Amino acid sequence: MAPDSLVPRMSSAPTLAPPSFAAWAGTVAELCRQVEQLVPLAAALGAEDPAARGWYAALFGKLKPQVSREPLLVAAVCGGTNTGKSLITNTLVGAAISRSVPEAARTLHPVASLAPGVAARTDLAALFPGFTPVPWTSEADAVDATAVDVLVWREDLAGTQPERLVVLDTPDIDGTLRVNWHRAELVRTAADVVVAVLTQQKYNDAAVRDFFAAAVAAGKTLIVVFNMVDWPRQRERIAGWLATFTAETAAVPAAVYAAPHDFAAAEAGRITLHPLPELTPDGTAVPLAERLSTGDFDRIKRQAMAGALRVVADPEHGLGAWLDGLDRAAAGWRDAQRLLEREGRVQVELPAPPREIVWDEVWRWLEPRRSAIDLVVSGGYRTVGQGLSWAARRLGVGRTAAERKEDFTATELEALKRALADFVDRLDDACRRDTRLAARLAPRLATADRSAWYADLERRHAALPLVSEDYRTFVRTELDKFAAANPGMVKAVLTGLTVGSVVRPVMTIALFSAGAAAVPAAAGVLHHVLDFGVTVAAPLAGEGAVAAAAQGIRPLIERLFAGWSAERGRILAETLHDVVLGDGVAEIASLAEAGRRPEIARARQLLVECSRESA
Repeated sequence: MAPDSLVPRMSSAPTLAPPSFAAWAGTVAELCRQVEQLVPLAAALGAEDPAARGWYAALFGKLKPQVSREPLLVAAVCGGTNTGKSLITNTLVGAAISRSVPEAARTLHPVASLAPGVAARTDLAALFPGFTPVPWTSEADAVDATAVDVLVWREDLAGTQPERLVVLDTPDIDGTLRVNWHRAELVRTAADVVVAVLTQQKYNDAAVRDFFAAAVAAGKTLIVVFNMVDWPRQRERIAGWLATFTAETAAVPAAVYAAPHDFAAAEAGRITLHPLPELTPDGTAVPLAERLSTGDFDRIKRQAMAGALRVVADPEHGLGAWLDGLDRAAAGWRDAQRLLEREGRVQVELPAPPREIVWDEVWRWLEPRRSAIDLVVSGGYRTVGQGLSWAARRLGVGRTAAERKEDFTATELEALKRALADFVDRLDDACRRDTRLAARLAPRLATADRSAWYADLERRHAALPLVSEDYRTFVRTELDKFAAANPGMVKAVLTGLTVGSVVRPVMTIALFSAGAAAVPAAAGVLHHVLDFGVTVAAPLAGEGAVAAAAQGIRPLIERLFAGWSAERGRILAETLHDVVLGDGVAEIASLAEAGRRPEIARARQLLVECSRESA
């Protein structure tokens, strides 16, 4: 075997990358996961689809495949026409995987040499995007003109190739066949190391310079092999050729080698690659195959990944700019949310309820707490009131309690329906003023059967009793608290209830504060009083009201009516949320808060960490 033969084959078990690369790869993998979680959010926000952006291709086309599988080092042997690429490849591999012939532009398809077992556990299509991998059958595979964008792969049956090294022979980069240029560019994208095969005639051609300059710009590690050298006579001249090449390409080769012009050795496939330590930055004379398979692996992999990461981290066009776009899109949804908050407030003017709806509950609470005198006085009030009611009914101007409740129920339902109609009109107007609201809500408004909304409201209204057990519990709780704090004011309550007029509440339902308007438990009725923003539209009247206000009774009375009214308004809120809007309000609120999502903050943090670790 020639001096540059491969080092002994490693263990059959997959070799892990050094810890530093493994840690960096783990950070990149987590960054990919965070971005994958954010892509659906971007679509919901109406932000830019990242799939067509260069940073996305670099992250998921280059970085993710590299860090999500067994770490492999892809070394692509590239060069101009008739520079001996196939001969160099065969020398590295130690076998004739590509036909080496003197005619120019014969290699049409890249040929990959893998260690045994690598193909079975590696997605070669992901490792070499743009190619269709096909197994090697003979040396003629690389020159098959009928195949299109295939990559021929074979396994090193001799058992000398390291587990994590993949060696590629490639088409010419400067020939007349444009399809060869395309395939060579795909190989350059997939490669971690580019072995630049140059000759005295082909080290300064424009096409050659451009290809390798692009490889350097992409962060590829470059190793230079000057082939067909009159060895050792031309050894001193190589430094001049290299200086011209590096000046034109901005390359800093990791190592430089020379291959003599030896026809007999070339025919036998045993060409020697001489290290040139005087032109190698670390000053070592390490055989090329050994350099590729041992100590430089970690540095080379990180450098190759760093090139792709620079694209991802570009401040103007990279991932960070896309995350900024998510923030801006979320801010737009916050504007839409504020508009909906303003337009989504439904004000309902409920009719004055029959006074006994609230008063009867208070009388029940007071009954065991009243003195004999109180009972006589209140009985007198009741007798007078009943007499007046009987007389009014006889004259045809009065209504029974049942009739008053029926009248109230019908009037209340009409008020709720008017509020529903007003809300729908305001929602239509908000959708016309904001495209985001229109995207979320307009389709439902346009296609829904609005008569079904009113039917739902009627159903909910009919199912709610005038006085529920929840409300009775609320009244008892409020009166117990009042009596404990004001033991001497119970008589004032009696007076206020006897001669005071019924309050008429005005209720405001705010979509973003009333929540889903679920049926409250007894302990939750008070919460809904605050949610629905019930206020008193008409004050208490008469002498009793004055006395009550003077003694601090009025806030209690108003609160009792407000609690009852809030429960009535709940049925409208339920229809708005469950039937008219569906999940629209919750979705808009979620999108408005999207800029605070932990995935965005974590993605920014990981981007900084990746950039720092790859520096």
